[in-house]
Amino acid sequence: MNKNTKRRTIRFTTIIALAVIVLSFYPNLPTFSGLARTLQAQNTSELAYSASGTTQISAGNTAPKSTFPTNKVNDSSDPARPEDSSYLMVNLRTGERLLEKNKDIQRAPASTIKLLTGLVVYEKLQETEEVTVGKEVMVEGSVLGLKPGDKILVKDLITALYVASANDAANALAVAAYGTLENFIDKTNQYATQLGCTDTKVQTAHGLSAPQQYTTAQDLARIAAKFTQNPELMSYVKLKKSTIEWTDVNGWKQIREFSNTNQLLGVYPGDKGLKTGTTTEAGQCLVTYVTRGDGDLLLVLLGSDQRYQDTIELLDQGLAKIRTRSALKNFTNGPEAFNNTPGFFVP
Repeated sequence: MNKNTKRRTIRFTTIIALAVIVLSFYPNLPTFSGLARTLQAQNTSELAYSASGTTQISAGNTAPKSTFPTNKVNDSSDPARPEDSSYLMVNLRTGERLLEKNKDIQRAPASTIKLLTGLVVYEKLQETEEVTVGKEVMVEGSVLGLKPGDKILVKDLITALYVASANDAANALAVAAYGTLENFIDKTNQYATQLGCTDTKVQTAHGLSAPQQYTTAQDLARIAAKFTQNPELMSYVKLKKSTIEWTDVNGWKQIREFSNTNQLLGVYPGDKGLKTGTTTEAGQCLVTYVTRGDGDLLLVLLGSDQRYQDTIELLDQGLAKIRTRSALKNFTNGPEAFNNTPGFFVP
């Protein structure tokens, strides 16, 4: 090795060592906080996974069971979050819990419960089925605009469920799949129990406030992790915009265009979507799935006052932790190993 090569190696090693030290003490240094503030200013509307990556299938037609990882992180170094919010971040690639707070507190789920709705109805319906809706579509909040007697394809109902967060689409899917809302609710609670959700109780298909309807960040993480394993459903939550069609009771074709209620889609690098939710009782909620070279991060945030800013800050922290640990692990392999550390030099 000549002198110039030695100098470059020493200089490179010094820079990397300094970077590791800085990231270790200031993991939140490279953030998207400016972006978060912009999104928050716009946010004035709609307001078991397995540690090993494997899923156990039980006998019969019951839902797959997933187990939660038992390893926990020490949150003492994490910045204080709003006391009334809950969150849990997991690297689905490894099963590691990266950040958590109030993860076991029962709270109103708002429209995030629609992740569970989709999982329960999807196994009973075909996307090309045509549904004639009934009185179940007469519901408040975010709606597609369906009326009793309208005809619509299942795929358009699922699109409306996840892009427009349509409550009437949620009820229509529930009744189409199980005959009545009561049957759907019974099945949904059974499904949640089979996933290991011991602190979740469902009373609606859409998530509007109802007595004794609740979940936790940990239970919702189980549900969301199961959701990410369904590529068909994931294709809906990733849509930034959609056009939805149906035929009304008078035979007229109705066409509506919607933008996704999730303003983080296409903004935060690697964001694959999932679900927003907002009610007065629940506050601002957001379930986010981000895939990067560093890992596959699932973040459940409930009861926030500024969900986009909080989500971005938490994702930045989670990625910084992964990158720092990965860099330190590879350091013993020599300076060249840093070139192969996923995402370490990605801004």
